[in-house]
This record gives sequence, structure tokens and C-alpha cells, in this order.
Amino acid sequence: MAGITRRELGGLSANVLGAIAFPGMPSAAESAGRRNTGEPPMDIQRHVVIGPSSGKPFTSVAPIISYATVRDGLVYLAGITADPERLGDVKEQTSQVLARIDGLLKIAGTDKSRLLSSQVWLTDMSLFVAHNEIWNGWVDATSPPTRACLHSPQLWHPGMLVEIMVTAAK
Repeated sequence: MAGITRRELGGLSANVLGAIAFPGMPSAAESAGRRNTGEPPMDIQRHVVIGPSSGKPFTSVAPIISYATVRDGLVYLAGITADPERLGDVKEQTSQVLARIDGLLKIAGTDKSRLLSSQVWLTDMSLFVAHNEIWNGWVDATSPPTRACLHSPQLWHPGMLVEIMVTAAK
């Protein structure tokens, strides 16, 4: 499939995100197999790989990243934010982020009941209670992950209020 820019990802909903590879970029298994160390190649799966782009209009240069990486039965998600073209209050942004996390976990073969840890960044800690109202309604209360919630004075796009990164078991 063709690569996808960060801007294009912003317009996708969690239920239409697919495993997208940047053309010409070797897979992790291919790269690991080239090392000629005599060790078996690493089994790493990367999902929703974002290729290089200008990043405009949101950033000057968008990073080359994987939104989900799977290794040894663990799923690592990148920091997930709301759609920069549909920013609302912290409750709306948190809802968007959690829906995207659900979609990425599904692509990686797991779900929120298997979360191990989470990191939350809020641009204003006075939003903590409102954010938690949405988080608490979403998280699997019988299997909650560990969580850190930190203040970040600025996220990658003006108006973004929350970013969440999680790790889950497969």
C-alpha cells in the first residue's frame, strides 16, 4: 500500500486505519536479516508506518514513525493525539485519542483489556478531572494499566490538549 502522511492519518477514523507500509522501506525483519550475525532475524511487526513528508500545514517536517510496533508479545503504541482539524475540549480530544488507540490495538491483535501501562500528557493539569471522566468510562476497570499523567506545556500542534501512549500484551 502507499505510504500515508501524518495529515492524512489525522483524517482517518480508528475503524478505517489499516496496516500501511511506506513503499521502499524495508520491514524490520528484512533489516534484521541483513545483519549477518548468525542470529535469527528479529520478529518485529510494524503497523501504520508514516513515511517522510513536509508535514505541512501542521509541522515543518513530519517524523518517520510506526504508530504500532509488536515484539515478543508486546504492543507498543506511539503517542496518539486528536485530529488536528477537529480539535475540541479535553473531553472530545480524549475521546478521539482513545478511539484511535482502540483501532491501533485492534490492528496489532489486542485490545484495551490487555493494557500494561499508559502515559498521558496534558497541556494544562486543570484538565485532569475532565480527562479522567472520559478515561474512566473507557478503560477496562477490571484490568486497568499502570498510568503516569504528566504536564506538557505544548504538544505538536497548537490547541492539542492531550496525548496518550500505551503498551499492551498481545
